[in-house]
Amino acid sequence: MVPANDSRVAVEVLTESEVSGGWSHTVRVRRAEGAESTHIVRLAWVDHDHWSAGASAPSRVTEAVVRLLVACEPILELPERFDASTARRWLPGIDQELARVL
Repeated sequence: MVPANDSRVAVEVLTESEVSGGWSHTVRVRRAEGAESTHIVRLAWVDHDHWSAGASAPSRVTEAVVRLLVACEPILELPERFDASTARRWLPGIDQELARVL
C-alpha cells in the first residue's frame, strides 16, 4: 500500500442512484487547501458484497474507497468518473484497508 497523505480531506457522497448491476454515486472531495472536485463513482453489487458482506450501506463503501484513494494524493489523481473496482489496480492492499475501516 502506498503511504497515506496526512492532509485533512472531506469526502461526501452527494447522491446515490441504482444502475444496472449496482449503484452510481456522486462524490465531492474537499481538500485542506480549499480545492474541491466532484467524481462519479460506480459501485457494483459484487464489490459491495466483497468489501462489506452487505453490512455497510453502498454509499458508505464508496465513501471509504474514495477516502483511501485520496489519501494517496498526489501519487494518484482521481478521474472524474471511475468504477470502484479500479481501486484494486490503483492501490494494492485496498481490500485489507477497507476490511479495517468498514
